[in-house]
Amino acid sequence: MNMTEMGEVVAYLLRYRTAERQPSGGRKRRAAREGQLAERDVCALIDDALDTEREALRDFLAGQGLRLRVFEPGDYPGIAPGSRLYALLPDPELEQPPLYTRDPVFDALRLRQESRAELAQWYLQLWLLLHALLYTRLNRALSDVSRYQEATFASAELIELLRERLEELRALGEAIPETSRSLLDERGEDLARRAKAFIDLQVRGGQLEAARETTDDGGDIWQQTLLGALEAEQVGVHHLSHLVELISGQARDDLGTPAATPTRAADEAAETAPAEREDDEAARSDDLFADSDAGQAQDSGDRS
Repeated sequence: MNMTEMGEVVAYLLRYRTAERQPSGGRKRRAAREGQLAERDVCALIDDALDTEREALRDFLAGQGLRLRVFEPGDYPGIAPGSRLYALLPDPELEQPPLYTRDPVFDALRLRQESRAELAQWYLQLWLLLHALLYTRLNRALSDVSRYQEATFASAELIELLRERLEELRALGEAIPETSRSLLDERGEDLARRAKAFIDLQVRGGQLEAARETTDDGGDIWQQTLLGALEAEQVGVHHLSHLVELISGQARDDLGTPAATPTRAADEAAETAPAEREDDEAARSDDLFADSDAGQAQDSGDRS
């Protein structure tokens, strides 16, 4: 794998986050496109790389807070026999990169002239409600990565949960947090439009995928991906700090007093999110770039 090929592999992984020898769930292999390798070629390049080339790729990704990991059939459900799944994941020992930079979030969720802090608030609310569907409803911990195929929901369920959340905020009256007041200005189909935009973002980020079945009324059903479950277990709410900081900054501007720190805000959000991460030694994943003389090193923990 020369430097050009390495760059092409990285570009592919940054776009899709995963590559599979034999895609599962009936998905077809991603074909080559202008400026982008085919999925088959990406897998072949990684498989055939020399130790020195893998080390160079590892170091390049580490500079971005990322690690490439490999999963074999039997590591998790859904990986086809004879296949291999490569996943580009945040490295928990390094500074966490955001799953999305701010602009894609703002562009997707904006309906009118909302401020950036208001749009960040919408995203965080939807993110917490999504995890209530994927974890809390299933009595599932973040370490329960292998249960990701059970984590399905209908678009209508997310919309209804969002509607209930807004009613809870309205019931607070004057006690509603200042940063949440803008959430009560929705009109007509706003909730459905924001939920759809949020789900589309999660699909683009490799966190969700469409399930094959639909609801009785023809509505969409979504399933968490293995990548999404692994990321949830490994980084939890911490990759949202850049959005939490924006909301905290708005609170300082609006109230003239110090707002909650990003760490505190993330901790408070986690209290309403699924159970804390638990160590799970039963299922371990191999680090693709483990030292060859030590064998494939085992990473601790599943993602819930």
